[in-house]
Amino acid sequence: MLPCRSPHETIPLADVIAECDRLFNREDMASLGDHLRFWRKKAQEYQDRPSELSILSEMMGYYRMTDDPARGIPAVRDGLSLLDELHCGDTVSGGTILLNAATALKAFGNTQEALVCYAAASRAYGRTLSSGDRRFAGLFNNMAAAYLDQGEVRQAEVYYKKALDILKRCGNLPDRAVTYVNLAQLYHRTDPEDPRIEQNLQLAMNCFDDPRAVRDSYYAHSCRKVASAYGFLGFFADEAELNRRADDIYARN
Repeated sequence: MLPCRSPHETIPLADVIAECDRLFNREDMASLGDHLRFWRKKAQEYQDRPSELSILSEMMGYYRMTDDPARGIPAVRDGLSLLDELHCGDTVSGGTILLNAATALKAFGNTQEALVCYAAASRAYGRTLSSGDRRFAGLFNNMAAAYLDQGEVRQAEVYYKKALDILKRCGNLPDRAVTYVNLAQLYHRTDPEDPRIEQNLQLAMNCFDDPRAVRDSYYAHSCRKVASAYGFLGFFADEAELNRRADDIYARN
């Protein structure tokens, strides 16, 4: 049993997050879950509330990616409660936690609640960040997906295009590719024969093929993220190629 510790003692958060990144880059999701749960418990034992909040934010994304609402929803609820307790919801980091919470809620079917969190994240970002900051692109992409879930296709298209405008200016090629694929899926939803489906899928592949795109773990994650969409839309060779690129990168990590 651990001895009582000072409430001022903290866990080594930077090292904890670095290990999260290492495990994610290896696609070792089982070990990543164990790692997060272990360090959340340690943060609770140390009464290190800010670090616990950071770990909960990571957990929200982890449980979303592993499709585990039974653990994911409590992580969101605990994170939002702690965010309120620490009075940091109006900061940039608070906005990112709200974004993670909203994205998890949307993935678990709580779309209306997710939109409330997205709006709060937008307000937090707007207090400090410029309108062209890359973090707004992530927010807009996720807001668009939530609106699409609600059947608000036009609103979703507006937010996808807002995200794309930012990503074109900041030069982020993998995220730009993902946004083009999002638009292709949106157009397919309304008209499977819409020529903009193939146009946007080709624009996405152009981003992945661009020699300026760094072939790192984030590139691999982006390839994996959209590969199934190519298959669903009938572009099987592109699906296989994107999965091959992701496999090659993960095998090196």
